[in-house]
Amino acid sequence: MKRSRLLLVPLLLAFMVLPVLQCLAQTPTDPVEELKIQLRHAQETLQQQQAVIESLQRRLDELEKNKGAPQAQQQPPLQAGASAQAAPKAVSVSWKDGQTTFKFANAQINVSNRLQYRFTDTHSQDPEKIDQGAFAVRRFKTQVTGWAYTPDLTFRLQVDWANANTSLGVLDDAYVQYDFTHGKGLFQLRAGQGKTPFGRQSIASTKTDQFADRSFVTTQFCSIRDVGIMATGQLGPSSVKDMFEYSVGLYNGGGRSVYTNADDKYQQDFRVMFSPWGSAGYDEANPYGSEKPRLSLGFEYERNDKRIRAQNSTPASGAMYHTVGYDLMFKYKWFTAYGEYFGRHNFDAKGVLTASNGLNAQLGFLIIPNRLELFAGRWSYDPNDEKLMDRQTETGIGANWYFSGFNSKLQADCRKIQNDASRFHAYEFRLQYQMVF
Repeated sequence: MKRSRLLLVPLLLAFMVLPVLQCLAQTPTDPVEELKIQLRHAQETLQQQQAVIESLQRRLDELEKNKGAPQAQQQPPLQAGASAQAAPKAVSVSWKDGQTTFKFANAQINVSNRLQYRFTDTHSQDPEKIDQGAFAVRRFKTQVTGWAYTPDLTFRLQVDWANANTSLGVLDDAYVQYDFTHGKGLFQLRAGQGKTPFGRQSIASTKTDQFADRSFVTTQFCSIRDVGIMATGQLGPSSVKDMFEYSVGLYNGGGRSVYTNADDKYQQDFRVMFSPWGSAGYDEANPYGSEKPRLSLGFEYERNDKRIRAQNSTPASGAMYHTVGYDLMFKYKWFTAYGEYFGRHNFDAKGVLTASNGLNAQLGFLIIPNRLELFAGRWSYDPNDEKLMDRQTETGIGANWYFSGFNSKLQADCRKIQNDASRFHAYEFRLQYQMVF
């Protein structure tokens, strides 16, 4: 570009000086004719200068246009002895829907934060228990996602600052994932810490929960996060490419941020989902409705042997469990239905079996599109099928007001908490605001 400009400078000077020299070389005797000649030469000079200006402008427009073009179009012809150097691409930064996106030549980074601020008020009929009310920062998460080197190689990092002073630690997710089918999503491999493919409500983001949080049944049966490796993908005909979804995982089995495996065995997870009309997704809440009916049916299995063996190879402590799960999600227009069942067989170190089961059931109705959603739910947990009067149940109703979808919403719910082992029950009210930025 500099060389082109240097060539244009002498040309411009030549166009300006040459007409003046021509005027000086002429010696007309008639003053009128002399003025006419000078005027004509001045007009020619002006036209030539205008042509040079237009040429320079076209050249400048071309260079600016090619600034964002692929590398091959930006490189000027190379001179003898010059080395080919890739022209650097510009970095772009944008913000949309609570997410800041940085785009580079060979990478993309997306950054977002999520805050959940909650007030909880609990009242019990048991005279020996004290009513409690408290404010809390339930979650404050920073999430970094994107791809590097190739769009097939993605990554995810998520921390929850609200857990800094708890045994859980701040690290939620830290994994890389590679798509071996180059964008088709048929077979992807994930390594690191993240959510295990077990439990629909566990897999879903708490950002999209109908109620202020996951059910207590989900926390009983789902480890939610662990460290390991997982193969996942989706497939189907051209009309419904996500008709089938599968995930197979192998994990330490100790939970999040546990990087040892004392029992020397691995937690095994398997999940498959069938969606005849296209996936209903994992979002429980439905602020925008669904123009077409969506139904997803899931089956899952988890096995984890956490028994620690003594020197004589007999189990000394710990337990082994097998858990199966069935779930569904249905969405159509302003209606949403979610259900999930768990069944577990747990064997202690002596081989004693304990069977337990749990159920989640929720219904949602979008009363005002994009604004008001009402919902109801019931959850049940039986810790031991052999025992009577030990079932725990919760029943609740609630409402969500969406200021801007999931990025800014106000949640309120009230639940009745019962335990068959006690003749008293409790009520819990939660009010929560969520902001994504």
